[in-house]
Amino acid sequence: MAKKSIVFKILGVVAGLAFMAAGFSERSSLAHMKAIGKPAVVDPIKDYTKRKSIYTAEFSFTTEKGEKITAKHSFPSELIADFEAGRPVSVLYDPNRPHEFVFEKEKASWYMVIGGIVFAIAALLFA
Repeated sequence: MAKKSIVFKILGVVAGLAFMAAGFSERSSLAHMKAIGKPAVVDPIKDYTKRKSIYTAEFSFTTEKGEKITAKHSFPSELIADFEAGRPVSVLYDPNRPHEFVFEKEKASWYMVIGGIVFAIAALLFA
């Protein structure tokens, strides 16, 4: 019985660390894109889909070199009001891979990092 408990604790801590690593990676990627990204304004969107709390639409913008980029991308819910009001929405794209972009208003979340910490601690205390 004690061996099972130790195995569950180890697995729980490993899973928690994986969530933390994924959260830090997401935060780092966003910070990198905001540091190197070139600004562009997306064309108004015609429609978007919502699945659970994830919003997705097809976005188009023109790079500083005149290349037209169109890509399906998820977006934060904070941008819905801007899209519906017809206000310009800015993105920052990777100049070497312009299909990779983030929204200027996008903010990094701590949920994955904090969730991983909580999961690891819970595994240590309750497994």
